[in-house]
Amino acid sequence: MSGNDVSGSDVPVPPVAGFTYQPRAPYVNHVGPLFQAEHDEAGEVTLGLTVELVHTNTMGFMHGGMIATICDSAMARAAVSKLQRRTVTLRMAMEYFDPVKKGDWLVARGRLVGHDADVAQTECLIMVGDDVRARGTGLFRLLRPAK
Repeated sequence: MSGNDVSGSDVPVPPVAGFTYQPRAPYVNHVGPLFQAEHDEAGEVTLGLTVELVHTNTMGFMHGGMIATICDSAMARAAVSKLQRRTVTLRMAMEYFDPVKKGDWLVARGRLVGHDADVAQTECLIMVGDDVRARGTGLFRLLRPAK
């Protein structure tokens, strides 16, 4: 994991104020570090990541699968934050508009769009500054209540 250490610990320091490191699933922790905004509303989650070499493809742009991973995580967390139920991805679609480059501070803005008793509908915008670089939509199965 990269990032600056806090008093010699393994907790990375976010490069942007208002974000904190919150470890989650082992896979997401492995590909991060992902930071979460401290003050999102229920049903919304904002994640941030500084794009490093390990996140890029052979052309030097952020790998599309990595963008999809962050989008999936932001959408799932947005659903959980409002509905207080764990989720698994049923279906996800991505649209890629412009490349994300090494050194960029990427922000993923996930939000819950709607839900019924079993399924949540979500969307996510992948931003660099004010530019939308990708968009994802997802359907998530709602499971047991979150702990």
